[in-house]
Amino acid sequence: MEYSLGPFVPVADRVLVAVAEPEGVNVGVVVGSSGALLVDTGSSPDQGRAIRAAAEGVTGGVPLTHVVVTHAHYDHVGGLAAFGDLVTLGHEHLGRACAEGTPAVSRAFAMASAVNLGDCHVELAHFGRGHTDHDVVAVVPGRKVAFLGDLMETSAEPSAGPDSWPGEWGASLDWVAGMLPRDCVIVPGHGPALDMDGAGTQRGEMQWLHERAQSLYDAGKGAAGAWASDWPWPQEPAERFVAQAILRMREAGRPRRRPTLPLLGS
Repeated sequence: MEYSLGPFVPVADRVLVAVAEPEGVNVGVVVGSSGALLVDTGSSPDQGRAIRAAAEGVTGGVPLTHVVVTHAHYDHVGGLAAFGDLVTLGHEHLGRACAEGTPAVSRAFAMASAVNLGDCHVELAHFGRGHTDHDVVAVVPGRKVAFLGDLMETSAEPSAGPDSWPGEWGASLDWVAGMLPRDCVIVPGHGPALDMDGAGTQRGEMQWLHERAQSLYDAGKGAAGAWASDWPWPQEPAERFVAQAILRMREAGRPRRRPTLPLLGS
């Protein structure tokens, strides 16, 4: 597999993002006066080492001190072994979800943590299940930037895999939105940064798809063949999202709801 890393490009004051290929993962660096934090580590130990060297080259001599992993998918956590001498952070379920052989983070948390970088701090939070059951958001409030991992994507539609929770995803994003300023720069897991309006649009699309999943489930139908041209996403990612939502409803034993009939004479 061919690995490469694009240049680190500023998205705010001393907050930079580079794209790690082949998966197009956004890797972030937040530079403070006494330390710097890296967001996500790439797809392999070798790529992790390349990311570390590149990140240390853009901090202006400030040491790289912390690493946060947004979730356990290989393209975000695969380079973690290159940072074993630093403080590494992730959700407490990260280790359980990682592939065998992936090193554990040195500081796991359930709901929230924070990193002091001197003249700025980074807030780390888990707002509930969505893309996975251990998504972590990294917010830099003083610089109005938030890294959302794969809770949002802009290079393609968000991916709902077998470890996703579509029915809870939107609520998790609502909690994230509640802590962000209106002019925040949002860095998704893949693709260009977006603003709060763009994030709100993607959140609304997820809600539409989940409501469609509920209707199909109540009718005893599946996602296959349900897609139509007026759906907000292309067929493959839309049907994958809806199918996973239906699966979660089935796993939870959610009762099917019958349509409500209008009252006579109304």
